Amino acid sequence: MTKRIFQLAIAGIALLISSGLFSCTHKTEEAVIVASPLGSWIRTFTGSETYSAQINLKTDGNFEWIMLDTLSTHTNSYSKVQVSGTQLRFYADPDFAGDGLYNWSVNNGVLTLTVVSDDYAARLRGIAGSWQIKDPAVIARVTGTWQKNMQVGGLNYRVRLTLTSAGLLNWSMLDSIPGHTSSSVSFTATDNTMVIYNDPDCGGNGYYSFLVSDIAMSVIVMKDNCPPRSPSFSGTWVRLPSSF
Repeated sequence: MTKRIFQLAIAGIALLISSGLFSCTHKTEEAVIVASPLGSWIRTFTGSETYSAQINLKTDGNFEWIMLDTLSTHTNSYSKVQVSGTQLRFYADPDFAGDGLYNWSVNNGVLTLTVVSDDYAARLRGIAGSWQIKDPAVIARVTGTWQKNMQVGGLNYRVRLTLTSAGLLNWSMLDSIPGHTSSSVSFTATDNTMVIYNDPDCGGNGYYSFLVSDIAMSVIVMKDNCPPRSPSFSGTWVRLPSSF
């Protein structure tokens, strides 16, 4: 009887193997993860001039090249960007009618852009090469809502500053200030410098050093050719609770 049960068990196992139900050769397909070039990246250029810049490849199809240093004569550049597989197309640049095509790859937090075709020499010099991913913790340090008193004509007025992780800076008046209006601009930050740009009321970037804690942020102008912006932004800001 025992021998008969053993023979049936062996036969059952053989049937499972032949039908593929008990096969060890089956392999599960592994998902292939492809990194994206979208996001913010920084780079230090060396040569006849040393300076740092940041590029923003945005999900809405906009491209920004932002100068991070105060001493350089280079200016920001803006265009559209389209991602097609492992290729980037830069187009609609107000300074140049032609497109630029670049292959991209991302490895260990480094974006490498290799030119395919581009007749715009300034763009080629400005973006081809390797870019380090921007640490989101740098922006996170200043993200939030802040408030200070601003003195105009010997009177104090309350103003509020909101900085978002997406790089949006909102400056608003809690008290009506003669000759001032609320504004919304773009910003980015390094370890100790904040750069304000895309300001419709002021041409050029504004550069400010800052020191931030859990409760306050001290901001000092480094370079800004926009007279109204400096007193509006400089000073000591008190962090407000996140509910504001």
